[in-house]
Amino acid sequence: MKKFSRLWLMLFIAILGLPTMAQPDFANHTWEVYLQRRVTPNGSDRLTFIDVLTGDSTTTEVSGERYTPTSNGILYFDYFNQRVMLVGTDGLPRTHPFIQITQGTRRVDWIVSRDGRTIAWTVTQGEANALTTQTSIATIDGANRRDVLTDGPRDGIRAMPVAFSIEQDALYMDAQPDGLGRFVAYAQYGGLFRLDLETSEITPLPDEPSCYCGAGFRAGQFLRLALSTTLNGFDVRVYDLERNQSQVITSLPIGNYTQAGDILISPDGTRAVYALSQVSGFGTSSQSVQTVFMLIDLRSYTQFALTSPITTYVQPIRWTEDNTAIVFTSPQVSGTWKISLADRELKKVAEATYIGKLEN
Repeated sequence: MKKFSRLWLMLFIAILGLPTMAQPDFANHTWEVYLQRRVTPNGSDRLTFIDVLTGDSTTTEVSGERYTPTSNGILYFDYFNQRVMLVGTDGLPRTHPFIQITQGTRRVDWIVSRDGRTIAWTVTQGEANALTTQTSIATIDGANRRDVLTDGPRDGIRAMPVAFSIEQDALYMDAQPDGLGRFVAYAQYGGLFRLDLETSEITPLPDEPSCYCGAGFRAGQFLRLALSTTLNGFDVRVYDLERNQSQVITSLPIGNYTQAGDILISPDGTRAVYALSQVSGFGTSSQSVQTVFMLIDLRSYTQFALTSPITTYVQPIRWTEDNTAIVFTSPQVSGTWKISLADRELKKVAEATYIGKLEN
């Protein structure tokens, strides 16, 4: 087990806006998890678990995708062995105890509640023209497991979970065109709906189905992107799901930026950010990408470009420093960066990609 310098660790915690070990209100035993992609000759990834309290670290090498923090480890899909896996802070990958691929399964999707203690997942089976999706929920250890929706068969459409409601009495889900997601830079949604977890009643969300565009949920709000009529940038439709109110934030005239998504709403619901990209030569050896972060003010209902163009895809993953800074990563380049709303300065804070934190 490798031990990090205490001084380096405390400086890094300060950069990400986490409590330091010197503070008396450090309540939980916390592990920070980082990813280095394709570090071995066979293309495996490396996960590093850093104990914030002691500075100890554990590393493990896996071949995976969709790394997701939960309260008991990192959940991921092993694409070599076609299994859903779980790896804890001991660094030992294990087959997930209750989410598994069976014969005929085409796809498994999941989401985890914000407290990391509840999981919802979908298993899609069948032929492309007759897809059936089974949706289930359980606590993270598998207790209280139950099926909540069987959808289909449908022609080319599968259901997938997107977010839990605030009270965790409902799931927000999408009717997703199967296979189309692999051709877009950011998660896109076709027809979003609410699933009541007690009655299994389905209710389309406001103005759904909509375009195949990005969306985000948090703090009782539903944000939906829509390509403007001028094809320059994206309008942002803001829905207050608690008060049944809506507002449209018009796009900015940013030409040829046609890919957008990864909306991240601040915990207090006053701001949001999303990535907006321009892609040239898509799928060719000369492909180039430029991305800007768009900041949304959910009090004044305005949006503006927060950054100058960045030459890669980027993904905002966490608000920090009392909702005044954003931590982000890239699916193409290893590393973790931060941008402050005050000075809009980009800072690289880690060479590895930040996945999230685990608390015991």
